[in-house]
Amino acid sequence: MNNYEQQYYKVFEVPFRETYLHLKASQDTGRRRYSFTKLDFGDGPIFFTNADKGEMPFIVSDFLLHGFFPVVSKKIAEMITPYNINGFQLFPAVLIGDDEKWHEDFFFFNAYGNLDCIDFDSSEILDYSPEDSRHEIIRYKFKNEVLDAIPLENRLIVRPSKVAGGGLLIHESIVTKLSKHIDPKAFKFFRLSEYKLGDKYS
Repeated sequence: MNNYEQQYYKVFEVPFRETYLHLKASQDTGRRRYSFTKLDFGDGPIFFTNADKGEMPFIVSDFLLHGFFPVVSKKIAEMITPYNINGFQLFPAVLIGDDEKWHEDFFFFNAYGNLDCIDFDSSEILDYSPEDSRHEIIRYKFKNEVLDAIPLENRLIVRPSKVAGGGLLIHESIVTKLSKHIDPKAFKFFRLSEYKLGDKYS
């Protein structure tokens, strides 16, 4: 039996850093419902600015987070492009600096498909009720039979359904590639088998 909790990770910003870049979607980007629908390439890229302009410097890196969703450089995107991942596409993004300069060749993790892959009865959940439409998960347990039925390439990045706060679960094979280009002082990956709610603040 596969222990999928050992194979998947969540990623968070390291808290309490002196400098960071929080991305804010432009108004037009917000109208495109970019966080939960499949974006159309014909509509052009999406745009982000510095949410803390005037308070924090605009410093770009190969890997950034907008909420739970990575925004990555072309270098990282090229590592993921060869894979056919269900309900997912790398979508062009432009980061607009505090000086209004455009930083192109970035890509947003447009995870538009949800997968019913979490075993809520076996997971540890805060105030669990089966009738709830979303659940705040303390510790994750997968529905192994769901992942068993999907080829690995197609589930390298998963957006689980009915999980409060959303977020993406990233397979260890992708994490290995990403971690070579990510500052560990800025972002941290948590293996699901070791993760519990609130660990991102530790």
